[in-house]
Formats: sequence, structure tokens, C-alpha cells
Amino acid sequence: MFGFLIVVFPTHYEGGALILRTRDKSEGKFECRTIDSSAAFAQHCQPYVAYVAFFSDVEPEVPVVKSGYRVTLTYNVC
Repeated sequence: MFGFLIVVFPTHYEGGALILRTRDKSEGKFECRTIDSSAAFAQHCQPYVAYVAFFSDVEPEVPVVKSGYRVTLTYNVC
């Protein structure tokens, strides 16, 4: 598998930001990045579809959505 593509539709929700973890090979530590599409959607008047793509060596984590609904399509890219 080459990686992943996640398409996020413009819905209202709280919590559930995407956390991406990568291991720093030189130091052996994890680096985390948080992508909060709900906050990005709230900043725009016009609805739009967001996406994030990452390689298969990145570990994704999606915490629980506290309120509302998060609608996504997740693809495995081969």
C-alpha cells in the first residue's frame, strides 16, 4: 500500500480532529500533527470539501466526535 486519501465533507461537529503520527528515524521520537477540519469549515461561508493525503508509514488517529457528525470517505491508495 502506498498511502491514504481522506475526503472530509462540510458537516458541523466538535472533537474528532485527525492526528497524524510519524516516527523521526534519526531520534526515534514521534512527531504529531493535528488537522481540525471542523475549525477550517467554520471559517468559510461557502461549503467546500477538504482532503488530506499521507503515506502508509504515517499512523492516523481519529478521536471521538463529541457532537454532530463527521462524514468522510477514506481510500487506500495502492
